[in-house]
Parts: sequence; structure tokens; C-alpha cells
Amino acid sequence: MKKKRRKDTGSKFKNYRKEYRHAIDGIIYAMEKEFNLVLIMIFILIIFGLCFLFPITIPELLAIVISVGVLMATEMLNTSIEALTDLVTTKENSLAKIAKDTVSGAIFLFIIMFIAVLGIIFIPKIIELF
Repeated sequence: MKKKRRKDTGSKFKNYRKEYRHAIDGIIYAMEKEFNLVLIMIFILIIFGLCFLFPITIPELLAIVISVGVLMATEMLNTSIEALTDLVTTKENSLAKIAKDTVSGAIFLFIIMFIAVLGIIFIPKIIELF
């Protein structure tokens, strides 16, 4: 007989409710404990403020919204991978270092891409002011 996972028991509605509650808990944890995520949120508020100051097309806004979502999700995945790595070992370990460094590198690369997207959208608009 196949072993059931905890999420395979109970009603579907209760399971969905629990899953969303866990997702909200994860977001709250990340916002409370991860300073980088707070900085990203502040930066995002500034960016959306710029969207109100400059005329933004729907495709530009879509690019910004998608980039913001991926950036925040990537930062939360970083938090998850760091927690899992620490669960496995808190000692100096070359594989743990690789796991943490590569996920941090992924975030760094995405931040560079995000800045490029913002530059492509906002630099021409700022130049038009002068």
C-alpha cells in the first residue's frame, strides 16, 4: 500500500486553506527575518512611485511587475535554500558553501537583469525631461 503524505488526508478545502496559510507564513517570515527582502520592498515602492511620475505603457508595467515578482521569489528561494543547508549542517562544508554561494549568485544576476529592465524603461523617460 502506498504511503500517504499529510497533505493527502482530510478535505481538499482544508488542505488548500493550509497550503495558502503556509505560503503566507513563509512570506511573513521572510519579511520579518530577511533584511534584503525589506530593502527590495523599499526599492519596489520607489519604482512604483516612478511609474506614477512617468508615463508607463502596459508592456513596460508588465515587465516591471514580472521582474519584481521573480526578484522577490528568488530572494525567498535563497532563504529556503540557506535554511535547508543549515538544517543539514552548520559546520564549515564546501558543498554547503557552494549551495549558498550559487543561490546568492543567482539573485545577484537577477538584480543586474532587473536594473537593466529598469534602465531600458526609465532612462529614455528621464532623458526626455532634459
